[in-house]
Amino acid sequence: MGGYGSGRGGSGRRTTDPLLFLDIRYMRRAGLLRPASAAPYSFSLAWAQRGEPSGNISVLARHGDGRYPPELVLNYSTKAPHETTWTPVLEVITIETTECHYGGERPWLLCPRCFSRRAVLFSVDGRFRCRECHDVAYTSTRETEEDRRCRRALAIQKRLGGHKHGTIFDPEPKPPHMHWSTYDRLCDELDDLARASYATFFMRFGKLEKGLAGLEDMSLGEIARLL
Repeated sequence: MGGYGSGRGGSGRRTTDPLLFLDIRYMRRAGLLRPASAAPYSFSLAWAQRGEPSGNISVLARHGDGRYPPELVLNYSTKAPHETTWTPVLEVITIETTECHYGGERPWLLCPRCFSRRAVLFSVDGRFRCRECHDVAYTSTRETEEDRRCRRALAIQKRLGGHKHGTIFDPEPKPPHMHWSTYDRLCDELDDLARASYATFFMRFGKLEKGLAGLEDMSLGEIARLL
């Protein structure tokens, strides 16, 4: 499985980003959940961080009488950063289904500790449990307003083909397949994000307070020259 990181943020509480996880939505989309009436079968799951392998496990799906396997048997080894030997782990994760409003069934993973239905289980200290049992937080819940602005600006740049020039608030040229109306809307949103970012900077550092009042009427170039 690979070693596990603590994933601790500045407040001392773990965050989900660096953790290995089981996502039943991904397994269903990838065709890894065959009808339960089929014979038992195996598959593997692997993770990577920054392009480097970070862990892998073997999974045995048991057969049953429903649409999805009733259980997944996880087979892997884990090692804490301070340990020198690997510890083998064999853990059973139960799958439970609920009916969808428009027909069909939705599969869930049952947390082995609290038995609540979850779409995702996270690995901490080599054990897959729900987010509440492991007391981990989503990184997005600890973002500042500026963090959210930057994340949104990067998402817009991704739609424009990737950030290549200037700051993240400078729009890239219109992609060939994109409508001008969509491009203009994204550029306007980047402009609004940039203005909000500059306003936060002025308020945070107390620079040019009287200029802040006229920020709405200034061009981004004029704002940038004030910094």
